[in-house]
Amino acid sequence: MHHKREDLERLGITPAETKHNNHRRAVWADYAGTGLYMVTLCAEDRQPVFGRLEGDIRAQRGTDAFPHLVPSALGRAILSEELPKIHACYPQVELWQAALMPDHLHLLLFVRQPLPPNKRLGNVIGAFMGGCSRAWWRLASQPQPTADAAGTAASSSAVVPGASAPGNRRPLFEQGYHDRIIKRPGMLDTIKRYMADNPLRALMRRALPALLQRRLHLRIAGRDYAAFGCLFLLKRAEKELVFYHRRDRHTGLPTEQTPSFAAARDRQLAEARQGVVLVSAAISTPERIVINAAIDKGLPVINLQKEPIGPYWKPECRRFDACARGTLLILAPWGIADELPTDYQRFHRLNDLAAEICKTTDATIIGLTDLAASP
Repeated sequence: MHHKREDLERLGITPAETKHNNHRRAVWADYAGTGLYMVTLCAEDRQPVFGRLEGDIRAQRGTDAFPHLVPSALGRAILSEELPKIHACYPQVELWQAALMPDHLHLLLFVRQPLPPNKRLGNVIGAFMGGCSRAWWRLASQPQPTADAAGTAASSSAVVPGASAPGNRRPLFEQGYHDRIIKRPGMLDTIKRYMADNPLRALMRRALPALLQRRLHLRIAGRDYAAFGCLFLLKRAEKELVFYHRRDRHTGLPTEQTPSFAAARDRQLAEARQGVVLVSAAISTPERIVINAAIDKGLPVINLQKEPIGPYWKPECRRFDACARGTLLILAPWGIADELPTDYQRFHRLNDLAAEICKTTDATIIGLTDLAASP
């Protein structure tokens, strides 16, 4: 049974912040019981040992030309041999979906029944990782032709030579793994779409580098940010802050239920259709209503968030697609979690920064180029 941190604290129990060798999202969760998880495993040094991507981002979904992975010999071994072993070794665990990419792997796992005594999700994943590593070493030690009958790369040893040398077996995966517990209604369908569209998003990043960018150090009006998406939105002189209180100050009603909000929402969306960039942290419900509507309609948006943007971070499907279309920029201010101890303070700071961004086009990509001076 899973317990939320808040529930435990109300009972007077302080969850221990135990150190783990995986990247857990909920250290107080019961990883021996039932649950639904998306697990992500990354190849050591992000080596593309599992295959290569092919396809056309403009192709119709379901056709052979739609973006997909062409697996290497190792990729084929993982899909046909190692994945079935999960349920064979742990009948309590069902593999609902797998998404193999050149340098990482997503697994959607349903633990239908509690695991055996002294076993947890980490034991299941560890056994799978070990089997994949042994397959990699085995393939790397065998003489392989440079291409198979389909003309594809036949061996992972061509990517990482010497992987199976005695006493020098390099790890296949980076240490640990990341898991996400799926509990909210609707989250499962979102995760499934996210996994299925991985090849499409990867090829979109290659095909649209000018629109879809991840920058880990961007300076805007003297403040440092990480960014993902269309940086050129910062150059637009016309920007408008989307900020609403949760409740209307005059009536006490939720703001989104008032006629004044409906009029303000329609006005802001109309301005966005004329090219005005809507800027918001999208924290309150009325703010999210406006920003989500703008994203769905393909209107220009700059969205601030408190979640950091790291080297491998990427947004969920809807925001990713908007970034690829060139209509969305996501910004994460550096150090906001260290500067401010509570979410309440961070949300207020994000709103202040959003207002600041509306007033400037002063933006510099540190160490690369001055965005304000680009054509």
